[in-house]
Amino acid sequence: METKRNDYLVKKKFYDYLIPSFLSEVALHAGTVIDAIIVGNLIGVDALSAVTLSNPVIRVLFIPGLILGLGGSTIAAILLGERKLKEASNIFSACIVVGVIFSIVAAFSAFFISEPLAQLLADDPRFVSMVEEYLFINILGLPILSLTLLTCEFMSVDNNPDLGAWMFGIAAVTNIIFDFIFIKFFDLGIQGAALATIVSMALGLVTLIFYAKAENRMLNFHIGGVDWIKNTLKALKIGLPRISLEVVQALQILIINSAVLQTLGAHAMNVYAICTNTLIMAELLAGGIISVIPNICGVLYGEKDYFAIRQLMKKVVSLSSVLIFILTAVFFIFPEEIAVMFGMEDEKLLPTAATCLKIYSLSFIFFVFNEFLQTYYQTILETMLATLDTILEFFVLLIPITFLLMNYYGIYGVCAAVAISEILTIIIVEAVRKIQQSRGKLPQEGLLMIPKPEHDDSLDFTIEANEKKVIGIAEKIMEYCREKNFDENTAYVLGLFTEEIAVNISRYGYEKNNKNSFIDINLSQDGENRILRIRDDGIPFDPTKYTPEEEKKFLLGGIGLIKKLAKKFTYTRVLNMNNTIIEI
Repeated sequence: METKRNDYLVKKKFYDYLIPSFLSEVALHAGTVIDAIIVGNLIGVDALSAVTLSNPVIRVLFIPGLILGLGGSTIAAILLGERKLKEASNIFSACIVVGVIFSIVAAFSAFFISEPLAQLLADDPRFVSMVEEYLFINILGLPILSLTLLTCEFMSVDNNPDLGAWMFGIAAVTNIIFDFIFIKFFDLGIQGAALATIVSMALGLVTLIFYAKAENRMLNFHIGGVDWIKNTLKALKIGLPRISLEVVQALQILIINSAVLQTLGAHAMNVYAICTNTLIMAELLAGGIISVIPNICGVLYGEKDYFAIRQLMKKVVSLSSVLIFILTAVFFIFPEEIAVMFGMEDEKLLPTAATCLKIYSLSFIFFVFNEFLQTYYQTILETMLATLDTILEFFVLLIPITFLLMNYYGIYGVCAAVAISEILTIIIVEAVRKIQQSRGKLPQEGLLMIPKPEHDDSLDFTIEANEKKVIGIAEKIMEYCREKNFDENTAYVLGLFTEEIAVNISRYGYEKNNKNSFIDINLSQDGENRILRIRDDGIPFDPTKYTPEEEKKFLLGGIGLIKKLAKKFTYTRVLNMNNTIIEI
């Protein structure tokens, strides 16, 4: 019998989560892009510039939902991987309650801060009133925005990524409908665009009803027994890179928007607004792929499944790179058509806009790689590197390079500065990583900072879920145990239990004649502990709830022995897979 690991299960989970994750990003960002196109065409390119000028504040508004959602769900994923269900539910509960309360309090500020913020963001009468109207509605709708962002992240981690896709799918489709209703028929102008976003997000929250009733849900919402401050601070700590991203990017957008508007004028601002909105297309394509990292990799990292992490990262990088290269090619072939699509009607400005779009699109591939680094490093709790990447990319490098090139090359220099800062960010962050690793301040070697295959000392293999093929697992387990000097009784019980579980998975876990069914088995040492992990994606099957009455149905004679021998015997249903873990 072969004892070799394959990537079937992790590859299957990647595509299972990729589709809803990608649809969520498409729904979210496509809605934003289409929203920008509708605003540009129905109200005018000045309104599109007003939306762009509002972006610094809009990003700050997203912080409560994004930070608590991403930080909290990342911790929850790792805790689920470690089988700490109660702690994961506490994080979930704290993030939801604190996020909603904070956003409700913040929403009341709309009556006081909308006008002064508009004056700060748009020092031009041409844009001020539109910015004020747009901000007022968005700030009032903050509780809905925050709850949507929060719950989507946790649903994806908690075996229900499809519901997150439905949430944003409903929001995206209804957003387009309400844009036309509020702008074209009710003549609400830019306020109608903002109102359409809030109403559509509220309609998307209907998916929470289905999440609450989902049988495969592992996270439970509760009020009692939660250390609100401790759990919230944990989520904020892990979400620190995203906090840095939103705050730094808000400052960066504010500074560059003001510089372009005051130095180069309103026409240049209109061109720049189109360019910055096209970056959402890169986020749309690559973001949907990269966003599977916290959901899947967080669990795998908690389980210390380094083989699966390597395979997952290969999929993420290769697929996102291909899509971004295609997008960049489209921008080089059809730049004028893209500018017109966003409402550019000035024929004198069209050639300038087309050239700027070509230059700007050169940053897409580097932007995606930086997003990959930030997301991965945040997921494995290396927040220093993720935060460094964020600050360099969007502020420390971008601001001075933009001002330098703007003085020499105008709006073309502003667009070129983006690609240059992205490249320099990658170089500096990776140099810091290598230096810190050489000093022993960061773990392991290489980009992923996990043990290399030759250093991953464990018995790690995949076997087809077939009754005939799983026979012999016990001998392989016992052979490995003897090589590692396990005592004979431990070796026997581990071998017997593993083979019996594999037989039951093969017999009852899948439909008959299912040829694409596999079981991952890993036996490793962690100090004095021996850890056995058995994973499959069949129907839910919890061997820890075995009762004597089930002896006639299931072949589980070794379970009594394993219960006596095990330090921990746990089961979780995570990523819609059965995970049985024994610690001895």
